[in-house]
Amino acid sequence: MKKILAIAMLCAASSPAADDAVMRAMRDELARSMKKLQLENLQKPYFVAYRAVETANCNASASFGALTGSNCEAPGGTTGRTRNLSIEVRVGDYARDNTNFYAPQLAVGGVVRVTGAGGLTVPIDDNYDEIRRQLWLGTDSAYKNALDIYAKKKAALENRTRTDDAPDFSKETAFTSEDAGTPIEWNRAEVENLVRSLSKLFRETPGIDNSDVRLTATNWLVRYANSEGSSFTRRLAYVQLAISADTQAKDGMPLTDFETMEARALRELPAREEIVKRIHALQGRLQALRQAPLVERYAGPVVFEGQAAGEIFLQGLGGALVGVPRVVVDDSRFDRLYNNNAGLVDKIGTRILPDFVSVTDNPAAREFQGKPLFGGYAVDDDGVKAGSTPVIENGILKTLLHTRALLPGTTQSSASRRGTGPMPSNLLLTAEKGLAPEELKAELLRIVKRRNLEYGVIVRRMGNPMLQMSLGRTRIIIFSSSGPASIEVEPLIEAYRVYPDGREELVRNLTVKGLTQGAFKDILAVSNAPYVYTAPVRVTVRSPAMGTVFSAPGGPNVVSMAVPAMLFEDMTLQRPSGDVPNLPFTKHPFFEGK
Repeated sequence: MKKILAIAMLCAASSPAADDAVMRAMRDELARSMKKLQLENLQKPYFVAYRAVETANCNASASFGALTGSNCEAPGGTTGRTRNLSIEVRVGDYARDNTNFYAPQLAVGGVVRVTGAGGLTVPIDDNYDEIRRQLWLGTDSAYKNALDIYAKKKAALENRTRTDDAPDFSKETAFTSEDAGTPIEWNRAEVENLVRSLSKLFRETPGIDNSDVRLTATNWLVRYANSEGSSFTRRLAYVQLAISADTQAKDGMPLTDFETMEARALRELPAREEIVKRIHALQGRLQALRQAPLVERYAGPVVFEGQAAGEIFLQGLGGALVGVPRVVVDDSRFDRLYNNNAGLVDKIGTRILPDFVSVTDNPAAREFQGKPLFGGYAVDDDGVKAGSTPVIENGILKTLLHTRALLPGTTQSSASRRGTGPMPSNLLLTAEKGLAPEELKAELLRIVKRRNLEYGVIVRRMGNPMLQMSLGRTRIIIFSSSGPASIEVEPLIEAYRVYPDGREELVRNLTVKGLTQGAFKDILAVSNAPYVYTAPVRVTVRSPAMGTVFSAPGGPNVVSMAVPAMLFEDMTLQRPSGDVPNLPFTKHPFFEGK
């Protein structure tokens, strides 16, 4: 009996009750706002929504055996715990409201959220009265701003005819969800000892100048309620262990590499033996790169496989599979500025991948072929139930991922709202006529022979822009622009020249030159073995006016993918341009005399 009671108490502690103080305050103030919020002779709101995002973090980092940072209070404490509230008020109607509008004199554009990058910071204490007070003040401010924006938007539209007749907001079926989830438990001393001991392994590798082992564990608790009757509570948990190191080649060119491991709980991370094995592999790659030859320029067939296949797809095309409505501006001089990033909207209905490749975004999936996926959720941040969205079918772009802010030709959200706007979740690529890995390599060499080339190239690892930013990497070579239509992607980390006899030779410091989205349409072949990969994403299409929509993310800013190896028939690779950093004048002090 005691055991049953303990289990029941644990479940109650890990799952917020439907009538907890925060949700009750949100629902009560929501009902009052919809009933009483109206300035004299002006419109009442037709839609109000509140979203509270509570986070608790454990972060610890170490370098070369020394702890460099730690913020890991035990779960339930107050250090590292925050609660942010976003308030959404819409006036007008579903067809035309105060959103998606920009005027220079406005401090904000689109849906009004209350100040701060993550919304309004509210008490972490479950104080019903104080939370109600914050909601009242925030809603009052948001309503007044919404009225002002709506009036200016109507005035801007009076003297023009809109070619885009999509409603500003979709009508969705009310949906309620209670997802208790399982929060991560951590022990500060154990986490600190883990990163310290793993980082100490880099003392075994002379020549590596900088290294970093960083563990981040985050619990999210999201509460949402809107005036249509939708509401949800959602717990998400995510752990990332990021290991990175950098050095310089003999000519001074920077070399960097990384490993990331993801899990939903600390105990689900790989065993220590596996982590150590991956660190040693990283060390070995960097040591080999220091001695590898430099390629000035290459033009020809290239295979991207494994981690590199995930990154080239995500950076080149996957991050662009989202759409936002055209922004209404009150001054035509700003139209080009705010509507010059149409992305793939004009490509809907056309082929953007080979006709044997299809792509589905499936936030409901938790694994693929036994490998975990981390980009998903049961309900998006607009309160819309998640479902599978076929984005590309047989190479044809069918739709773009979007929120309740509709695109032309759409009537419903694709349930893709994550934080401030649409974002992919779990991108699953399927292919007919996939080749075995050895067959794909043989196809590469067949093209090399046909074109009388000396070699082809296989890429197995490349950088991730968001990870590089989070690690604060400073050794940067200035890259020249590839032209307005090209896509800037991160440098290649691990690339090999592949000779006609099958021999592979590691080369270093290669960058992709002149990559365009059209290059993906001309992929010649893919493998039959998808690689499951998770990475932080930089969404390439986002309306500037939506940039002022403040809303804390309710989960990890990552996308999981199942991506096959891909053979591009023509790609240009070259050494980076710009100044090269000098080598250090003296040796690393730890290895002096060794």
